[in-house]
Amino acid sequence: MKTAMDAVGFLDTGTTPTTTPAGAILPPFSGSDTVCAKCRYLEAFTRYRPALSDRTREEFNGATRRGPLPERLERTCARCDYAWDEALPVDDQADGGLSVDDLVHALDNSTPYPVELDRSLLRHMAARLLEMAVVLPVRDHAVWQPEEPPPPTVAPQDPDTLATPEA
Repeated sequence: MKTAMDAVGFLDTGTTPTTTPAGAILPPFSGSDTVCAKCRYLEAFTRYRPALSDRTREEFNGATRRGPLPERLERTCARCDYAWDEALPVDDQADGGLSVDDLVHALDNSTPYPVELDRSLLRHMAARLLEMAVVLPVRDHAVWQPEEPPPPTVAPQDPDTLATPEA
């Protein structure tokens, strides 16, 4: 199940992999058992691919694509040779996904406009959501990056101490 919140990826074994356009966030690693989006075959080969710079081009599914793309796993169907990219596996998959506090952070920072929700409401929403789904982060997303410190404030100056040009 995918939602508008692109800061997190929901683990759903029924999703179909797709190709990723240059510069987009990769879908999460689907695990050992994955289904080809083209022929529905249940077996795929996996190859590690290094990051692709914005100046690099590569052949992909019969077409040329350009970077930038992060490090990724290229999955290739064992029957039809269709290929798709997925993100590298993350440790969050091993321990069951995001914690309630991490999901609260994602929920609090995922709205496109400034809305301040009560922290206890966010914790309740996160706990109920984690009862139904395993939520995995997309670590390249801006919501997980450290926030920039605010610019230093400028102290107000006393107008009597400012130099004035003499006329």
